[in-house]
Amino acid sequence: MIGKQKDESQHLRAFMLLYRVRDLLFRCQDQAVAKYGLTAEQYSVLVAIAFLDAPVRATDIGRWMDRKVNSVSMIVDRMVKSGLVKRARDLPDRREVRLAITAKGQQALKSANPPVAKLVDEILSSLTSDDTRTLIELLETLRDRAIRYCHPDVNLEDLLGYEAEDMERFLKRMSRYGPDPQPQAKRQVRSTRKK
Repeated sequence: MIGKQKDESQHLRAFMLLYRVRDLLFRCQDQAVAKYGLTAEQYSVLVAIAFLDAPVRATDIGRWMDRKVNSVSMIVDRMVKSGLVKRARDLPDRREVRLAITAKGQQALKSANPPVAKLVDEILSSLTSDDTRTLIELLETLRDRAIRYCHPDVNLEDLLGYEAEDMERFLKRMSRYGPDPQPQAKRQVRSTRKK
């Protein structure tokens, strides 16, 4: 019984630490992009629009960012007001609204990418290559478990195959907006997990 309590305590501590690290990384990203007139959320929306195949809808961004559509719409509203993104009615279906990055948004994304790349390198440089591979494997294990928990009916193997293809496509598309935001990720595009 004591061993089980200790395991549960360690699990809770690990979970809280993951949550704290996620929040800190988000705050660091906020600081890295702030001088370009962006928040971390706005930067993520620009990245999503740049990554996804046009035409892009708020629902597409929500799915990519794993956010509810109404929260994405609120972020996009602010971005439209600041001239980073524009909306256009879809011609085949007038109910649909398509999103595109403006010239101002493209410049902000291009300017923000190098500081984000520097942030990634600075934080992850404290890990050795072996540590980084181990971290990736552990995070993939947790990601897989979380996907199974939230979406028990999803075919995980198909989803992970798409994710690997998406990462490759993401890195290629993001290279148009300045330095590669994650230079080492190219070498680790395919999952390092054993099948």
